[in-house]
Amino acid sequence: MKRRLFVLAYLSPAVLLYSLFVGVPLIQTFYYSMFRWKGLSKKMTFVGSKNLVTVAQDEVMHKAAVNQFLLLICGGILLIGVSVAIAHALAQPTRLARTVQTVMLFPQVVSIVVVGIMWSFLFNPRFGITQTLGWPKLENGILGTEGWANVAVLLVFCWHAVGFYVMLFGAGIKNIDGEVLEAAQLDGSGGWHRFKNVTWPLLWSVKKVAVVYVVANVMGMFAIVKLLTKMGPDNTTQSILTLVYQRGWDESQMGQAATLAVYGFIVAMALGGIASLAIGRNPERSR
Repeated sequence: MKRRLFVLAYLSPAVLLYSLFVGVPLIQTFYYSMFRWKGLSKKMTFVGSKNLVTVAQDEVMHKAAVNQFLLLICGGILLIGVSVAIAHALAQPTRLARTVQTVMLFPQVVSIVVVGIMWSFLFNPRFGITQTLGWPKLENGILGTEGWANVAVLLVFCWHAVGFYVMLFGAGIKNIDGEVLEAAQLDGSGGWHRFKNVTWPLLWSVKKVAVVYVVANVMGMFAIVKLLTKMGPDNTTQSILTLVYQRGWDESQMGQAATLAVYGFIVAMALGGIASLAIGRNPERSR
């Protein structure tokens, strides 16, 4: 009982703050989604589930959902694959490996706003790097061309996040028992075979964290899209959060904005759960 009271005493401030700044706004969002409201007006008209139906039939919402699904699949596979490969290559405790890891963490310490502005300059069709290299030859530039703009968002998203995942998988690889790897090597398992059958399965806990983080980062995509492409061209790079911003502040439809936020929350929770289940059971506990 004393131990439980001790734990409760230490957890209660964090739980209180979390409930106050996360739980209460979340409940308010669900509440506001049932009203037609401009946000700054005291007049609120109850519409029930009408906002849910309106948002579900919105073509721009469909574009945003498809964009984030494709970014989740393509970005997740690319980001985790590249990160694992780099982390495995830098597993040796050399000065060069530590230097590369430090350099790759640089985008993480830079504000996401700075990242968006910097890459918008690099992709500028008049004086950016694509203009200097002369490729690809696009009339409106990369950010003004459908398809290419989504590729640019994917590239910047992965560039900004890859350092964190390299560090995450690097820590997981270092925590693998060296005797297990030595035993596999003595059994004649080397290179790709050892990584596939020993290293990769033993990164179970790290993989689970990484996948959940990817889902959270993709569903929280806002600044990169807003600063890099301004949701264009023709809403082809729209995300759910940028659409929440547009509906809430640009169009003064706070009820629909809250409904979009509710959809985003439900989808994020569902995708996080599906991703966790897809990883499977911990191989160390299944023996």
